[in-house]
Amino acid sequence: MSVAQFVLDITKLLFSIRKGVVNWFQFIRPARKVLGPMVDNKILLKIFIKDFIVKDNTINNPKLFSIEGPTTQAHPNIEKVWAEAETRGVTQLFNLLGQLGKKDKLEIIEMSDGFNHWDTNMIVLGGQAMKSMDFYKVMDNVAYSMDENNIYNNENGEIIPRDSKGEYGYGIILKSKNPQMGNNGIGILLGGYGTLGTKAAIYYLCNNISKLGKEFGNKYFGLIVRAKASAGEQSVKRLKEFDKLF
Repeated sequence: MSVAQFVLDITKLLFSIRKGVVNWFQFIRPARKVLGPMVDNKILLKIFIKDFIVKDNTINNPKLFSIEGPTTQAHPNIEKVWAEAETRGVTQLFNLLGQLGKKDKLEIIEMSDGFNHWDTNMIVLGGQAMKSMDFYKVMDNVAYSMDENNIYNNENGEIIPRDSKGEYGYGIILKSKNPQMGNNGIGILLGGYGTLGTKAAIYYLCNNISKLGKEFGNKYFGLIVRAKASAGEQSVKRLKEFDKLF
């Protein structure tokens, strides 16, 4: 090996180490502050998603169809489907968790099968399912809640104002304490109005988690976000005037 090649290799190695150190302090370390024990490979994390049951789905009476190219296909053997926003959100969360080293003790749970599961770290996708409604009651330090009509400030019951023209999809991001697990349990809820609201909440957390870690550290918090209906979830913005920190 020539001296020039040796110097080049050493330079590449040092550059790689520097890049790794910068990534650790700028992204991994603050992101892990937000998720805490959720990224521990020895501790179970469950992600709950909304599922839909297809009833009376028999060969003679198919209830579910799919468009596959120019044809429409019946699927009489399908009994359960997942919501589109939550399914895409799971992919983003898996990618984020993988970047933070979470590879084991990770499960996806349909809400119909996991309505009574609470003694674990969890991420709930969707803001108006029954699991979500129970989340608002079971968890501690829950900044906001929502139903089909409004987003509420849980401290005083105040209704959070929203655009009435339908130009935005609103979502909430909650990091709360799970009292079922003592002092270290965490519950995160990412939900919103319609597909866009839920997508916006998931997208914001996954793409701004290091920023949240630098701002909030390992504390519990509640955020409200919104995205333009004409631009999709990538246009999401945080309404900082509604930030709540515990």
